[in-house]
Amino acid sequence: MSATPETSDAIGAAAASLMATERQGHDQLIRRLADFLLAGGTQLAPNELALAETALVDLLPIADTAFKRRLAERVSPLESAPSALLSALLAEPFEVCEPILAEGLCLTNCDLVRVADEADQHHRLCIAGRLELSRVVCDALVTRGEPDVLASLIANTGATLSTHALEAMVRRSSAKPEFIRPLLQRHELTPWLAHLMFFWADGEERALILKRFPVDRRAISEALADAVEIDSLLQSDDPALHDTYRLLRRADRMSEGAQLRLMAGVADESAQGALATSAGISSTSAAWIIGDPGGEPLAVAGKAMGLSREAFQQVAMALSAARPAGALSENEMERTIGLFDSMTMDRADSILHFWDRIIASETFA
Repeated sequence: MSATPETSDAIGAAAASLMATERQGHDQLIRRLADFLLAGGTQLAPNELALAETALVDLLPIADTAFKRRLAERVSPLESAPSALLSALLAEPFEVCEPILAEGLCLTNCDLVRVADEADQHHRLCIAGRLELSRVVCDALVTRGEPDVLASLIANTGATLSTHALEAMVRRSSAKPEFIRPLLQRHELTPWLAHLMFFWADGEERALILKRFPVDRRAISEALADAVEIDSLLQSDDPALHDTYRLLRRADRMSEGAQLRLMAGVADESAQGALATSAGISSTSAAWIIGDPGGEPLAVAGKAMGLSREAFQQVAMALSAARPAGALSENEMERTIGLFDSMTMDRADSILHFWDRIIASETFA
């Protein structure tokens, strides 16, 4: 005997009612278990809490997204959260676990590193914005070199950046110049990394680097003066030691004869070798100074050699003529001379030889 339409409708309604009742029961059970764990846990013995946690984690897959998100919001402010529940919530899609990743007090460095290693970019970007981040977590976040994550970390004053993380960011700034200015605001930035960025920074950023990281050795030179004869140590046959001693020695002004030889070398189209010999730097460094599109390296080199203002202008014009962009324009020369005038010879000399060390250890594309 076939069922009538009325009978089919009744069966369907009964089934729907049963499913709704079952769903309501599931929801009530999950909510009550969550309350036991997160609100009334002190009323239960440890073994009962463990049982409630196990049941809640088992039922979590059938809970709707909105409930799981609210559960994550309740877990976030807890300094200690049930471990199995925390792991289950962190394994949920980003829209669920975001409150814990963004502000969760219960997350350890190990938790954050694991998420950074295993989850996707949304998770890492969220972690990068947390109020406090340790060096080990920052190192995990920079591994993939994701620009958005790096930018968030650089801007996050609550993130403690290691030298490893900073170096990764500084090197990435050669392709992402928008990183340079905020990196210069980081208190962890070292002179080495700041001057490494100098090679691809613009004029304003270079001025900031020279102002904030002057590589001043005056106090060191004064402290060593009565105990060590740096000039005698410069006779060392070890190139590495020679470079170290040269970095510590105070600048000596070029003689008039040396200036004439430099001018003659530039005029004879052996500018790179002439500059390297006169400034006491490598041929590679001399090539970079001559080929640099800005006039700042020329100003530093000229001041370090003790050139007069007039001699520097002549040398700078002659050297810059070898650039792909041609000789310095009138405005560029004016800015370059301004930098030349603003520096002391000893400070310029220390910066020049600091650059020489950096260039010797780096390969530039």
